[in-house]
Amino acid sequence: MGGAVAQPTYNRQRFLLAFIRQIEGTVSATDLQKLVFLYSMEEGLDHYEFVPYKFGPYSFQLKEDIDILGRDGFVNIRQVQDATRIKAAGAYSKGDMYRIAKERGDALIRKAYREYPYYALNSEIAGRLFRDEELEQFARERRSYAQDEQVLFTIGYEGRTIESFVNALIKNDVKLLCDVRKNPLSRKFGFSKGKLEHITQTVGIKYAHIPGLGIEPEKRCSLETPEDYRRLFAGYAKTLPARKAYLEEVYSLLQADTRVALMCFEHDPEMCHRHVVRDALVAAHQLKSVDL
Repeated sequence: MGGAVAQPTYNRQRFLLAFIRQIEGTVSATDLQKLVFLYSMEEGLDHYEFVPYKFGPYSFQLKEDIDILGRDGFVNIRQVQDATRIKAAGAYSKGDMYRIAKERGDALIRKAYREYPYYALNSEIAGRLFRDEELEQFARERRSYAQDEQVLFTIGYEGRTIESFVNALIKNDVKLLCDVRKNPLSRKFGFSKGKLEHITQTVGIKYAHIPGLGIEPEKRCSLETPEDYRRLFAGYAKTLPARKAYLEEVYSLLQADTRVALMCFEHDPEMCHRHVVRDALVAAHQLKSVDL
């Protein structure tokens, strides 16, 4: 396999490769997403999480792993007309056997939508695949998540996959994600600025980065105790008058988009400077705020 390692690096990639090896012939990238989704839901498998995407349930991490398997020679990836086709490479034993849905194409998407209507929320093709009562069911599902109350949310991505992070935004009808990291880079898949902006926009959520509200990385280097964090945030709060223009930028975004989430790394908002930003805006404008 051209220098590839004997097995993929991660357990989820080994599962994915074994899954692909069990599929006869080639499979489209769209069908593979749905097949892994249905199997994962039926078996309670947590290798991948999914979001409601243009053509139904979709995992960004799964797409990344397919590209990695292709790069390392475990699968062959070909563009055939307007579809990406995938097939396991080389001679191999199939190994574990999985109960893989037999449907393909539109029939497979219909199956996924009917069994898990949440994943049709952002569908661009439901109108082509369904009629009347079923379409109304999907419309009701969308309406169940729609909210117009103005709320300033906060959210951290520590301990979350990109999919669980995005689902939290969707389920709370967040319209805009406001990144208040100084340097929006992450070794965790999906959370560096370029990738994050692309992912949120593909599910209909705007993205804004306000580095002027970030904390310089060197100020976090020696944090060890809760008291260290309290001192950091007290010092940061004293800088907010000089950052008034950035605070007003957040408020303007909230006025325009109604439901905005301040985003940084830490899971606990009290361990992150975003709570200082939130508290200042709530005090100045009497806003409702919710931590996700």
